[in-house]
Amino acid sequence: MNIGVITYKRYDERILLNWNFNLLELLNIILTDKDFVRFEIFNRNSNLLLSTHYPDVEQKGVFIQVVKIEKEKEVTGITYDAFRTPSTIQRIKVRWDVNGTKFRIKKRALEYVYWQNRRAGLQIEGFVDRR
Repeated sequence: MNIGVITYKRYDERILLNWNFNLLELLNIILTDKDFVRFEIFNRNSNLLLSTHYPDVEQKGVFIQVVKIEKEKEVTGITYDAFRTPSTIQRIKVRWDVNGTKFRIKKRALEYVYWQNRRAGLQIEGFVDRR
């Protein structure tokens, strides 16, 4: 049976990767928890199998990266009209950044995030014992 370790800023949490393991909850912790540092999976002999922290892998295990979408705004211009309320109107260019890849359309960025996180989830599921 493999053991997963979620490392937070102040403590470590050990979880068993058995039939009771919830992958969606783990992905939610990785993406939203501010105290999260890394997630690692070890086998019975304490060998590293999988990690979200790249320097720990060192060609011994699998490196996974869970991505999230970020919105970037760029002001391209400002129009001023004294007779209008509000008097200034800003023209904004919006880009969606996903792990260094930029998208113009949010729908395509969300599809990319879905498939990248699904691939990371499938790699984690390979180490879970569902018997």
